[in-house]
Amino acid sequence: MTQTARKQSKAASKTHHDRRLMRKTAKPRRSRRTADRALREAPHAALPRFVKPCLATLVDKAPQGERWEHEIKFDGYRIQARLDHGKVKLLTRKGLDWTDKFRSVAQSVGKLKAKTALLDGELVVEDDKGISRFSLLQQDLSGSRHGRMVLYAFDLMHLDGNDLQGQPLSARKAALAKLIRRGHGRHLQLSRSLARPGPALLKKACKMGLEGIISKLKDKPYRSGRGHDWVKTKCSDRQELVVAGFAPSSADAHAVGALVLAYHDHGKLHYAGRVGTGFTHDTAHRLYRTLNSRARKTPPFKPVPKDEKGRRKPVWVEPNMVVEVDFHGWTHGDRVRQASFQGVRHDKPAKDGNALMADKKRTRAQRRKARGHRASAMAGKVRLSHPDRIYWEDAGVTKEQLSDYYGKVWKWMRPHVVGRAIALVRCPEGADMGQCFFQKHARAGIPTEFLHLVPEKGSQIISVEDLDGLIALVQGGALEIHLRGSTIDDRERADRLVFDLDPGPGMGFGDVVEGAREARDRLKRIKLKSYVKTTGGKGLHVVVPIAPAPWAVAKKFAQTLALSMAKDEPGRYLASASKARRDKRIFVDWLRNSREATAIAPYSTRARDGAPVAAPVAWSELGRLKSANHYTVRNMVQRLKRLRRDPWAGMARVKQQLPEFR
Repeated sequence: MTQTARKQSKAASKTHHDRRLMRKTAKPRRSRRTADRALREAPHAALPRFVKPCLATLVDKAPQGERWEHEIKFDGYRIQARLDHGKVKLLTRKGLDWTDKFRSVAQSVGKLKAKTALLDGELVVEDDKGISRFSLLQQDLSGSRHGRMVLYAFDLMHLDGNDLQGQPLSARKAALAKLIRRGHGRHLQLSRSLARPGPALLKKACKMGLEGIISKLKDKPYRSGRGHDWVKTKCSDRQELVVAGFAPSSADAHAVGALVLAYHDHGKLHYAGRVGTGFTHDTAHRLYRTLNSRARKTPPFKPVPKDEKGRRKPVWVEPNMVVEVDFHGWTHGDRVRQASFQGVRHDKPAKDGNALMADKKRTRAQRRKARGHRASAMAGKVRLSHPDRIYWEDAGVTKEQLSDYYGKVWKWMRPHVVGRAIALVRCPEGADMGQCFFQKHARAGIPTEFLHLVPEKGSQIISVEDLDGLIALVQGGALEIHLRGSTIDDRERADRLVFDLDPGPGMGFGDVVEGAREARDRLKRIKLKSYVKTTGGKGLHVVVPIAPAPWAVAKKFAQTLALSMAKDEPGRYLASASKARRDKRIFVDWLRNSREATAIAPYSTRARDGAPVAAPVAWSELGRLKSANHYTVRNMVQRLKRLRRDPWAGMARVKQQLPEFR
C-alpha cells in the first residue's frame, strides 16, 4: 500500500469512527405509549394539502438543557412528504410538487403502513463518508439519478386522520419513530435526536464536517413560520445569496467564470462580492444559458461598487436566482471571503426577503461582532484576550460567557467575597485540558492592577474590591474562587466556619442532605444560626457566621462538633480524613477551619464537567435538589431571577459568639 493510500485509509477509518460516535449519541427509542397517547389526544382532521413549514432561527450559540433536543443539520432540500391512500406527493418549502424529481423517495414513502400522513424532512445525497452535500444533490438532479437520494424525516404533522400539530415535539417524534420503523426502503430514514449537550454536539458535528445542528424545544407544538422553538447553529458560513450578474469564463465564452452576488436588506439589494470557484464544466455552461436569458442593461443595485471596477465587466441579470455559497467570513465591506459555489436553490425564491435573508443579516452581524471580539473584548475596565476561548467544552462556556455570568451574579456574590483573602484554581486552557493548578498568591498571568494585593511573608495575598477585580481573575483563567474564613484586615481571627459534608463511596446526595440537617440541628441547639450551599461537586457546606474569634478557638469548636456527630452515629459520620474508613460514611470535614485553609466561594464556578457553581440555598430547598452540582453557569442566573429573597440575606450582619468548650 502506498503512503497516499495509507493516509486515505486512515482518514476514512477516522471518519467512520466519528460516525459511530455520533450514532452513540442518539437517544433511546421513544416510548410506544407516548406515540399512542399522541394519536389518542390529537383532534381528528382531514389531511391538509400543505402545511407551511416551521423554520429555525439562526443563533450563534447552541442551547442546552433538558427542554432541548438536537438533530444533525442536513445539507439538502426541505421536503414535505404527503401520503394519501397510496398516492404520494413530495412538496418543497413553498408547496411546489417535486415528486417526479425524487421518485425513489416517493416509492419509499408509499410503502409506509398508514392511510394518510404528512411528514417533514430534508432530502439529501450523502458522500462516501456519510455526510450530506448539497452539491452532490444538484449533480444527481441534473443527471436524473435517484439511487443516492434519502429523505431524513424529522417531524410528523398528520397521521391517519389525526392532526398532530398541536402535540408536543416529543410526542410527534415518538409517533414518527413508530411509523418509520414499520416502513421499508433505504430512501426514507428517521432523523434521530442526539443526547449530548448542544455546545458539545455542535463541536463534534463541526469536526465531522457537518453543516451544524438544529435544536428544538421538546414541549412545543408544530408552528409554521420562523420562531425560536427551533434554532440552528452552523459550523461554517454557508449562505443563500442572490445572483446579480455573471462574468463569462476567459477560457470559454459560453460558460460562467464567476457570479456577482447580492443580498436583500430592508427591501434593497446590496452587493456581496463574487464567487468564481466550485463550478463543474456542465454547471458553468448550464448557468450561462440560464442567466444569459435573464440579462439586463443596468445593475440591479446602485451604485456599482468599486470592487467591480477593473474586473472583467459582468453581464447584469434579473435578480431572481438564488445560489448557495460556502465562504470564510465577511470582509469589512460586507463581501464574502474565499467563496465557493455549492448549487442553485430552486426551492427558495429570491424575493422572499424574510425567509431568505434573515440568516444573512444575522450572520453578517455576528461576523462583525466576531471581528471586534476575536482577539480581545472589554468587560468593564478589564480587557479579555481570546474571549471565545472555551473554558468548559461540554457546556460550551467561553471566557466571555464566564465574565458575563459573574457580572450577573455579582450583587449576590459581593458581600461574601469583597475584602477576603482569595485562593484560585486556574485553568488557562480550560477545565478539560487537565492543566489546572492551585494558587494562593499573586503571580504572572493575572492583571494585578485590578486587584487588592496585601503583602504577607514575602508574597502577596489576593483580594478583590469590585467586579473588575473578579473579571481580572477570569482573564487569568481562574475557574474556581476559594475563600479563607477571615477578612483581609483581620487574618488572625475567623469570622466564618465551614463544615464540609463530603460523602464517601456508597453514600448518595440524600444522605448528604440528612447530614447537613443534622449539623444544622446541633448548631441550633446551642443557639447558632447556620446557612447551607451546594459545592458544585458532591457535598454540601454548612456555613456559620460568627463574631471574630482566634483560629485556635474556632478550629477547636469545629472539631468538637464533628467528633460529636461521629461519636453518636459512627456508622454514618466520620471526623477523620482516613480514606480507608470512608466507605458508606460522610466525612464531616472540620479541617477547613484554620488560618490557611479555604472553601469554595458562594456563586463561584468549579473546574468540573458541566460548569457547575457553588450555590447558596435555603434550608427548605434541600429536599428538592437532586445533586450538589445541580446549578451551573447555564441555569444559575435564571434561578436568581425567580428567587423572591436571597437565601443568605443578612448573613454578613450575623455576629454569633462561639460557646466555650472545656
